[in-house]
Amino acid sequence: MSAAARPAPTTFFREIARNRRRSWMLVAVVIVVLGALGGAISYASGFGWGGVVLALVIATAMSVGSYFGGDALVMVTSGAREIDLAKPPPDQYQQFVNVAEEMRLAGGLPRPRLWVIDDSAPNAFATGRDPEHASVAVTTGLLEKLDREQLQGVVGHEMSHIGNLDIRFTLLVGVLVGSIALLADWFLRFTFWGGGRRSNNDRSGGGGAAAIIFLLALVLAVVAPLIGCLVQAAVSRTRESLADATAVD
Repeated sequence: MSAAARPAPTTFFREIARNRRRSWMLVAVVIVVLGALGGAISYASGFGWGGVVLALVIATAMSVGSYFGGDALVMVTSGAREIDLAKPPPDQYQQFVNVAEEMRLAGGLPRPRLWVIDDSAPNAFATGRDPEHASVAVTTGLLEKLDREQLQGVVGHEMSHIGNLDIRFTLLVGVLVGSIALLADWFLRFTFWGGGRRSNNDRSGGGGAAAIIFLLALVLAVVAPLIGCLVQAAVSRTRESLADATAVD
């Protein structure tokens, strides 16, 4: 095979670019599903686009609340304890603090808030809305089981999530998928309590077209949450690969 015909080698930069494209394509799928579900439900329920606008207003309010307070809620529900970086940390957390400082300097990131969760299972995650408002949490099990070099790999991976804005991206996908689930649940309840029958009677003059759209809305309400969850899992995998590539690079 000639040099001209030989495929270009895969590099970390190409891997990063490819995973970013895949992530945005998957988000586009979720948006299309959400739009199709909203449009079908608005017609089938008889509420028209006014109902969709109201749903969007509610979803926007929930999104804003999640954007500004989601990280604190995650830490509270996880039972995490924050390390006070204004004073010397406890001896058992000193290595974690040192490694986090090294990794954030290497990545050119602001200093994140550091948290510890009392759990024997080794785990770590990053959360927040942007690098300036980010947090990194680790479990006590992780700190006990890993040596310094291994801890650098884990913390570097989480710092990559912050630098790549995966924390914000994950929030976006979660809000979209959650909106799909809420919209589908509302329509199924609406149909169960007879709203769909009243809506069809109001538009009886529409004939078979109205019935077909209503059935399509019903099918979408059942299938859309599953599609959203599958896409969310796929996005999570691509962002994990992106974080790995960025951390190594």
